Amino acid sequence: MPKKKLYHLLFFTGFLLAHTAFAQNKAIGIFEGHTDIGKGVKPGAAVYHAAKKEYVISGAGYNIWFDHDEFQFVWKKIKGDFTVSARAAFVGKGVELHRKVGWMARKSLDSSAPHVNAVVHGDGLTSLQFRRTQAAQTEEVKSSITHADVIQLERRGNTYTMRVSRSGRPFVTTEVTDIDLGDEIYVGLFVGSHNPAVLETGVFREVRINTP
Repeated sequence: MPKKKLYHLLFFTGFLLAHTAFAQNKAIGIFEGHTDIGKGVKPGAAVYHAAKKEYVISGAGYNIWFDHDEFQFVWKKIKGDFTVSARAAFVGKGVELHRKVGWMARKSLDSSAPHVNAVVHGDGLTSLQFRRTQAAQTEEVKSSITHADVIQLERRGNTYTMRVSRSGRPFVTTEVTDIDLGDEIYVGLFVGSHNPAVLETGVFREVRINTP
């Protein structure tokens, strides 16, 4: 390839990569950025509709499980304790029963990073999932209710509490302790499809982030 054409190709490729990185880190609503977690993940998307005060997030990826994750993450860096809350719903019937929507607290944007997430699956399973250390196996505590549509996640030190409810019923609480993600971490909304070839979409309303 002639040097001039090679130069233009490299310049254009670099421009696209820089533009993609900028777009993914651009603020969206109350969040600082959004990105696909994992390598080679089918590109997701995130949009904030100010008039409706809702976030529409689409994500792909094999799963959020085992020793690494793949999904679309809309995040904000928070230092110290917090309480986050949202009303979440899937869009359409979907493809996979274990597609996921929820809140996540994550030590980093690395696919194998320690994390805690409050999640509702496509089949209704509602649970508190967590990875204690880098590349460790994901663990899970299932909630006693299914098909939750209000999801809360709270951090107090190294204790994480999930509160979920369905159709205005009382909240059900699940808790995990001794999860050290560090002081300043990534906190946000996520959607995973449980299928690398498929994008699944979730809608989040009444999104709130509270810090002491």
